[in-house]
Amino acid sequence: MSEPARRPFLRLQGITKRYGGVTALANVDFACSLGTIHAVVGENGAGKSSLMKIIAGVVRPDEGQLYLEDQPVQFASPAEAARLGIACIFQELSLLPDLSVSDNISIAGPPKHFGLIDRRRQRRTAEKVLRQVGCPDVHPDERVKDLPLSRQQMVEIAKALVRNPRLIIMDEATSALTARDVEQLYRIIRELRDRGLAVLYISHRMPEISALADICSVFRNGKHIDTFPMASRTTEEIVPMMIGRELAKAYPAKIDTNGASVTRIDSAHHKPQAGPLLEIRNLTWSNVLHGISLRLAPGEIVGLGGLDGQGQSELLLALFGALRGIGGEVLIGGRRLAIEHPRQAKARKIGLIPQDRQTQGLLLPMSIEDNLVLAAAPDLSKYGVIDRARERSAIDQAVAKLQIRANDLAAPVRTLSGGNQQKVVIGKWLLKNPRILLLNDPTRGIDVGTKQELYRLMRELAQTGIGILFYSTDYEELIGMCDRVAVCYGGKLVRELSGPDLNEHDLISASLNLGESSAAADSSSRSLETGRPKVSAWQNLNRFWKRNAGPALSFLVFAIMFILFASQQSNGLSTNVLTSVSNKGAVLAYVAIAQTLVILTGGFDLSVGMIMTMASCLASVVLNGSPGQTALGALAVLASGLLAGIINAVIVVLGRIQPIIATLATGAIYFGVALWLRPSPGGTVNEDLSNALTYDVGGVSTTFLLLLATIAFV
Repeated sequence: MSEPARRPFLRLQGITKRYGGVTALANVDFACSLGTIHAVVGENGAGKSSLMKIIAGVVRPDEGQLYLEDQPVQFASPAEAARLGIACIFQELSLLPDLSVSDNISIAGPPKHFGLIDRRRQRRTAEKVLRQVGCPDVHPDERVKDLPLSRQQMVEIAKALVRNPRLIIMDEATSALTARDVEQLYRIIRELRDRGLAVLYISHRMPEISALADICSVFRNGKHIDTFPMASRTTEEIVPMMIGRELAKAYPAKIDTNGASVTRIDSAHHKPQAGPLLEIRNLTWSNVLHGISLRLAPGEIVGLGGLDGQGQSELLLALFGALRGIGGEVLIGGRRLAIEHPRQAKARKIGLIPQDRQTQGLLLPMSIEDNLVLAAAPDLSKYGVIDRARERSAIDQAVAKLQIRANDLAAPVRTLSGGNQQKVVIGKWLLKNPRILLLNDPTRGIDVGTKQELYRLMRELAQTGIGILFYSTDYEELIGMCDRVAVCYGGKLVRELSGPDLNEHDLISASLNLGESSAAADSSSRSLETGRPKVSAWQNLNRFWKRNAGPALSFLVFAIMFILFASQQSNGLSTNVLTSVSNKGAVLAYVAIAQTLVILTGGFDLSVGMIMTMASCLASVVLNGSPGQTALGALAVLASGLLAGIINAVIVVLGRIQPIIATLATGAIYFGVALWLRPSPGGTVNEDLSNALTYDVGGVSTTFLLLLATIAFV
């Protein structure tokens, strides 16, 4: 094995990682140097992601040692790795969708002023790094979930760059990017290398590896196979090292209507003998889809081409009933049908393979077998009860057909590699025996071998009469797999390609809408390169409303309830009424803030009410006596809440128990403690403390002012 000439910045020696009975990494030695782009390649399940998680501090190795600049290190957490200059961009995004772009970019270390977040500096920082990654069109105040997936990916990259790392790990960083964004990312990666950073680059796209990498390491079945200068090997030599066998032909042969295998289907000879399985007439939605008309015949694979964000994903979602306010007509088997809900699409044998499998296609905490039968559960049931024998037979058939690699089907689906997770999503719909499959970039982020398995499966399904509508950001896939490609531009179908016209040149030209609006496209491209496009006052107002609609509506509901409460009191809006309401409101506001933090990280705390009850009962016991005793009692009350939070965290994080289950159980314990402390109503609170809480300033209670200050702070 040839070693890099430079002195290693990071070195791993004898690294082994096991998950239960599965060995993800076996005695791996690995090194990377500053000032290089180091590619790591291999099939899904080869151990690449486990290696990156160890380097990033997400998991700890079972055996072996890490060295950073020849000094032994052991990362207890990602934060510790980040402090030493290691940043990671994972394939599955780690953004908080309900927060703004600037909040996400600075979430690890927001700029502060007098202990509070400096919003102005935070926005300036976001604008600077967004320009650096070529996204001046993304507004720092935009909510992440309102951005297309390609822009979310660029925000993820910006989030890593803002930390000024020395080693940056990119795991399938281009999997959701448009062609223009990919070129921009290439430029960024080369600039990072030239500045002396080390870039670990994981990708299944071999042309990217060839274009970017200086060094390449191959992994297979958890073992490090070889490391070599990228220029010393060809793709044809590298791929067999990855998969342990010779690579078959990339795309299965297309089949004409007579069943003959052909290299390319000529549109003059490819005429479906039956009527269209799916027909779309003048489909419109919002400002995204504009009069789309399309036909899909049984056994046909029709591609959706074009630049990302031209309405392809929205078209698939509209056909699946996931969008509201759709105009136009949809005919299935010649019958006009309304599809206003995914339930109706499922009843009509339409299946959707979504773009983001982890958030839209799977229930990650649930088992592999439970995910497989999600869509088909009613078909496997009798009198509302699932027939276990039929379910087991269906699961076994799906696993065998799709070659899902799993040691235990009862394990959570999140434990599978990306390629096997995608197979589960597909298998979920195959158990429904669909007539129409809508595929939204299904090969994103999966390896070469698994891609070939999916290509073969798609052609086999088409041969059984299933119609497939297939969107991909990979032009080569569209050319190799599709019988026809309808190219989208600006929410319209601008051209249909088939036969000899289905080639890379014509597909790219149609995607750019050249010959019709190239000048406009060039102008648009220039505007994105020079700065953020001008936005109207209405767009700014719309963005502000999206960001603040939740708090505004909550405040409105609170105000209405407060007015109704005050109107029922004999004294009306008196100081006593304000004090009574604000005492409760201030406490609930702080609890809501804490609960929001939990929800943002994907959890939910059912024990919060019981913790409040326990703290109140403890306060009735200890908040009395001298001022010193009262102060100690207040600390005890705060400590009880902190201890309860630590207990919950340990059970959820270390015990790996779902938050809703863990906090339901601990809540019962905390309520028991409350009953033990105060089995019946009673107790006193220090009079000075009580007076302080009910003190008023100019006729307005201090707790009401505290409540207003809390709302303003949030």
